[in-house]
Amino acid sequence: MELNNEQFRADSVRNRTSEQNHTQLTAARFERMISEVEDYAIFLLDVNGNILSWNKGAEKIKGYRADEIIGKSHQLFYPPEDRERKLPQQLLEEARKNGKAVHEGWRIRKNGDPFWGNITITAIHDDFGHVTGFLKLTKDLTEKKAADDRYETLLEQLRRSEERYHKMITEVQDYAILLLDVDGNIQNWNIGAELIKGYKANEIIGKSFKNFYTTEDIINGLPDKLLKAATENGKASNEGWRRRKDGSTFWASVVITALHDEHGALIGYSKVTRDLTERKKYEDRLLNNAVELELKNHELLNLNAELSSFAYVVSHDLKEPVRKIRIFADRQLEPDNTMEDMQAFARKIISSAERMQALMESVLLYSRISNENMEQETIDLNDVLKSVKNDLELVIQDSKAQITATRLPAIKGIRFQMHQLFLNLLSNAMKFSKPGLPPEISISARLVPFSSFPEELPLADRNYHQIIFADNGIGFEQDQAEKIFDVFKRLKQKEDLTGTGIGLSIVKKAALNHHGYVTAESVPGKGSQFHVFLPAIE
Repeated sequence: MELNNEQFRADSVRNRTSEQNHTQLTAARFERMISEVEDYAIFLLDVNGNILSWNKGAEKIKGYRADEIIGKSHQLFYPPEDRERKLPQQLLEEARKNGKAVHEGWRIRKNGDPFWGNITITAIHDDFGHVTGFLKLTKDLTEKKAADDRYETLLEQLRRSEERYHKMITEVQDYAILLLDVDGNIQNWNIGAELIKGYKANEIIGKSFKNFYTTEDIINGLPDKLLKAATENGKASNEGWRRRKDGSTFWASVVITALHDEHGALIGYSKVTRDLTERKKYEDRLLNNAVELELKNHELLNLNAELSSFAYVVSHDLKEPVRKIRIFADRQLEPDNTMEDMQAFARKIISSAERMQALMESVLLYSRISNENMEQETIDLNDVLKSVKNDLELVIQDSKAQITATRLPAIKGIRFQMHQLFLNLLSNAMKFSKPGLPPEISISARLVPFSSFPEELPLADRNYHQIIFADNGIGFEQDQAEKIFDVFKRLKQKEDLTGTGIGLSIVKKAALNHHGYVTAESVPGKGSQFHVFLPAIE
């Protein structure tokens, strides 16, 4: 029995020694973590606001060496007006009552220069809940202030000893502050981490920090890349979506800092995370508004272009037939006209009137296409093609046109506009056929994913049906491929061809109204291809 007691006492001594060694090692790591951080001033205050510790970041930001400042009041960093209104005392009192105080304002360096500081003062309590001092973190945000007050970067909140720094980390709620070993396994867990990520300490300590990353980020190796960057550069920053315990995501701003021992060997990492989901939502709303504004501007530019085209029609195309009518009407009044002259003048007047009527009807048709606001329905484009071929029956017979088509898809749209799109493309192909050669027109369709579209096509991130109208007509120069869709623009290719120049404009407008697009390809003498992109039904 005595032997067993001796063995029990020996085991107890070894266990206590192991615990003490672990405590000393943890304290040393936290002290090293504090001392190596240069981007933040991190120091302790006693209950009266006198400085008890000083790190490299404090010396770099405020300009004082440790032997110049330890024991003095933190009020030295405040400008006279803040000291007069007792701001330093008010911040300590706020931290005492509420657990912490956060403030931004001008502070003073040792040399008298001002800097814009972001500070967090956290009250530190003993085991009985009494305030024993304060942890003060300061970040120099002067450049950020000058850059229109961008969002604050993360403050690394670390501890100086096993007891004090443990309390410091566990009482901070706005930041998830973690220690990772060299493999990225979690060594500690604070209240902020629990609130942001949703895990209890006993659920996550010892596990990899990769648990917080999305499946896509893990596949792409982002966690390992961040540790590698921190190892090589001292620290790594990143913003992106992270996962909570319940599977929901939040937008995180993360800073990982490499930690080293006194010999410079890597011993782990500190990781500070801030939940910036609300900021992300705000920025996304701004971006969406900007995109919407850009679309509105694009629509306005198109409307202005159309308005210019209509003005051209009024000032030129419609004026010309009226001028001819007046000229030939005046000539009919000349006394020496023969019957043949009168008939010739009458035919010219009738031709000019027909031309003016065609232009007016084209303007009305284009206006209807532009302002069509009918409810969309599911449309079988095979039915549309059948209806259009019926409308063009006489033209098809007279031109001996051959029209072939593969099976066409169904889309969501406005039937009248799709009818006009097919009607104008088929009419255009027959009109611009080669003399003496019957038109051959083929129509085919295929489903195209958005990822394969050229960047210049203004299409949304979805799948589209690409419908191709190919003919064996006279074609046109490729540098005219965009101009042919402009309102009232006509290519002078065949002297005997007439038209209002609005047919292809109607095709483009109908495609745009369906959130699609149309392009053209051609070689003179070798026919043309028109590619119509229409959204697939989701």
